[in-house]
Amino acid sequence: MPGLSHPWSALKEHNDIPLDQTILYLALQDLSARLLRHFGKRVRLIVHGGAVMVLHPNLRSRKHTPDVDYNHRSFVAEWQMRGVADAGTQLQACIWKTAFKFGLGADWMNAHADVALPLARDVNGKLYDPVWADAMTPMNRRLNTIFSSPGLVLVAVSWPWAVALKLVRFQKHDPEDIANILRLGRSQRGTVWTRHVLETWLVRSCGAMGYHAYAPWRIDATRQNMRCAIRLAEMLSP
Repeated sequence: MPGLSHPWSALKEHNDIPLDQTILYLALQDLSARLLRHFGKRVRLIVHGGAVMVLHPNLRSRKHTPDVDYNHRSFVAEWQMRGVADAGTQLQACIWKTAFKFGLGADWMNAHADVALPLARDVNGKLYDPVWADAMTPMNRRLNTIFSSPGLVLVAVSWPWAVALKLVRFQKHDPEDIANILRLGRSQRGTVWTRHVLETWLVRSCGAMGYHAYAPWRIDATRQNMRCAIRLAEMLSP
């Protein structure tokens, strides 16, 4: 939460205002202007969760979301490489200022999920963020940029990672969100989803999830969630 020395210290901790497409665009445009003033160039954030379902032009399967989940750790790492040591603090201050302006909670845009995102090692043994790396491919940026303005670009995680992360939790909107992503794969690529097809796709694309090390009970639970999401996808119109 913001410290008491800041004018936005009265922010409520949790956002309770549903963020629909209109509110999100207004808040993100405001954040974009603040970031451009602070950083002097466009900021790019990798996002996942409900905001993708609201904003992605090929989905828009949710009317609103309580927050915007973004990858903070890789943003910090990227800007540290550019010589900006306090980029994370600057970003957070801008997020809170936008929250203050629109009466949103402090966590309207947050990186709470960062602690659960896996890391991997490259061929040289160096740690890297596979979720960020996959999102940053030219193909994914072309397909999954969900917001673009002079000061801010939001790029959604790749579809396999979006599904993989939601399968881990599989609560609230997660089953329907996965189903809508699978529906998109069916309509765009003609994919016929089965549990085996879905599992093979995730193991190949999201190896850093460590599926090979899952205990038998966890494998069974994950497969059950896959089957549930596939059944829901089959009920959706193309």
